[in-house]
Amino acid sequence: MAALVTRHFRVHNAIQFFESFSEAVPTRYYLFIGKSFAYANSIPLTGQVKTTAGSNTVVGTGTIFTTELAIGDRIAITGQSNVHVVHSIPTAQTFVTTTSNYNTITTAANVYIRKLFSEISPPDPVDSYQNTYFDIWRNMMSLKRIATSAVSHVATRHDWANNTFYYQYDDSDPALFNKAFYVYTTDRNVYKCIDNNRGANSTSMPSSTGTSIETTADGYRWKYMYTVSAGEKNDYVTPDYIPVKTLTANDGSGQWTVQENASNGAIHHVQVVANGSGYLHNTNTFASVTNSTFMTIANTASLVDGVYTDSSIFISSGLGSGQLRRIVQYYSNNSLVVNSAFTVTPNTSSQYIVSPTVVIRGDSGGTTTSRATAYVANTFNGSVRKITIIDQGRSYSTANVTIVANSSYGFGATARPIISPLNGHGSDPVDELYGTNVMMSVNTVEGESNTFTTNNDFRFIGVVRDPLLANGSAATATAIDQSHRIEVNGVVGDFIADEVITGSTSGAKGRLIYFANTNAARANGVLKLVRLTTNGTGGGFSVGETVTGGTSTITGKVVSVTKPALTPYSGIVIYSENRIPLQRGPLQTEKYRITIKY
Repeated sequence: MAALVTRHFRVHNAIQFFESFSEAVPTRYYLFIGKSFAYANSIPLTGQVKTTAGSNTVVGTGTIFTTELAIGDRIAITGQSNVHVVHSIPTAQTFVTTTSNYNTITTAANVYIRKLFSEISPPDPVDSYQNTYFDIWRNMMSLKRIATSAVSHVATRHDWANNTFYYQYDDSDPALFNKAFYVYTTDRNVYKCIDNNRGANSTSMPSSTGTSIETTADGYRWKYMYTVSAGEKNDYVTPDYIPVKTLTANDGSGQWTVQENASNGAIHHVQVVANGSGYLHNTNTFASVTNSTFMTIANTASLVDGVYTDSSIFISSGLGSGQLRRIVQYYSNNSLVVNSAFTVTPNTSSQYIVSPTVVIRGDSGGTTTSRATAYVANTFNGSVRKITIIDQGRSYSTANVTIVANSSYGFGATARPIISPLNGHGSDPVDELYGTNVMMSVNTVEGESNTFTTNNDFRFIGVVRDPLLANGSAATATAIDQSHRIEVNGVVGDFIADEVITGSTSGAKGRLIYFANTNAARANGVLKLVRLTTNGTGGGFSVGETVTGGTSTITGKVVSVTKPALTPYSGIVIYSENRIPLQRGPLQTEKYRITIKY
């Protein structure tokens, strides 16, 4: 059975996530960092493999390489001394080729392939229960709450560039969300393309910030949507994304004016589908004007009686400009009669265009002001090339276009009206620009009141939802230290970051983030640890025991033990990302941008 989950569902999910930060009872999200020690240098892959001397092919048994390896991965094989790089993975999936040959035959029963990692090529995070519920928590060092002001919808970034083709908005295009139909300019303005001048390249950057559609010198027509502020640019503009929001109150911006003046169901563009042939077109100033319904056009027009009957006449400039009427009678002396009187009668200085009539029919209602009108602005060698909107109308949900002229002088042209989104262009930028992504932009400044390390590195970041404090209450602090803190004295020498600290009595072990000395002699201080393991009894380090650094062999006597601020495993990890090591310093500020895609 055919089914469809629409893009609106994705936008809905993004909106729900975005709103969860600011609801009456908000969800509490925290950015976390962790893992100060190096990645394991390899992991075994499923299945057995064999190689042949002089060949660069690895044959797998039970190994589905396409799910575990990628081109460019570094691999090693039991019994082989060399490291090889994956060159290709054929569709057969049971063998790969590498960039170098193997030096021996490998046929043993328990030969495995290993995917190698390094500090500059970290492993992909694993979405297993063990990892997301336990391992991440064990390596968690520090957290910072993500404020409501640090979250925004974001849309795919499409920069305006000279001599570049852009798609135009099309209400019937199911793939529109994957296309560059809007642009971000150097003025930080965002515009939606309404008309791309019959598929031409854009050579004039839009610049208007009003509510009317702007026609640039290259024939493109653009709808101004909003301007990205300098602060928003700093927080949310990346090579891939720009921020997008829909205002709910008047902030005095041009965007609010655009939203308030958007026209529901308007037709801003009519797309010519087939050009047809044989159509007549004449433009000039009037030879004479007898009254508001009877006039004579220039002698450049046809002298054939009735030739322009059923065509339209549009006053393009001068007195009476902007008015459209249908020609009901045309005479061989270039005189004509229109279907209804011009409200403002043109004169002999008024410029006119005689061209095929464009009839737009739809469900907008019966009033004249709600109906869209248009005229054929350009024909070439008898074919209809461009239709220009005079009045966009409103409240259409469906419409069609018919092109009419004297049947002996033109046939075959067809066109399609393009209806604006619900409530109009610019009314809801998040929905219109497919804001299905939400970006969190969080700064960590120096030591964040001593909760973030400033003298070690870290290798993963992530987001945890609704963690609890050790006493069971909800965490609300701006920044949180999640390390195990072991106060010691009697220290002689320096502990080494990332070494394993072991308790002599308890048998507990932990990875050292750093030693924070509390006196000038560095004899007293606090060991900050992660990844605490016990001797199997569930206990931890005990007061009075001696602790020893596994690499430095430095010792100290435990004075007090402080557990992490948060209850381990109490929050739901919704995002994690392995990164190359980032060294923190005492005067350092980092900006973390995390994008959640729906």
